[in-house]
Amino acid sequence: MLNMAIETVTTPKTDDDSQVIEDVIWINPNRQGGEPCFYKTRVPIKILFDYIEGGEPLDDFLEGFPPITREQAVKVLELAKANLINSLRTGENSSRP
Repeated sequence: MLNMAIETVTTPKTDDDSQVIEDVIWINPNRQGGEPCFYKTRVPIKILFDYIEGGEPLDDFLEGFPPITREQAVKVLELAKANLINSLRTGENSSRP
């Protein structure tokens, strides 16, 4: 079961303007066009969501991207879930009228 009490911790930007979120997401303006990636990789987290959206199992994603661990993938999903729920609760969802 995913933990709903996740508090996102973002570290300050580093010397190279990278930003690290929960030691699992890495945003570096000089890599992958600034796309959020799994920490210390060039694998955008969007690919994980694309796999899930396409009905692919998590194991297929992990097999296709060996540097990513199950723990990292689950943590990204937990963060996404918690942030979506929190934004809906606070009315910060920009897709709603």
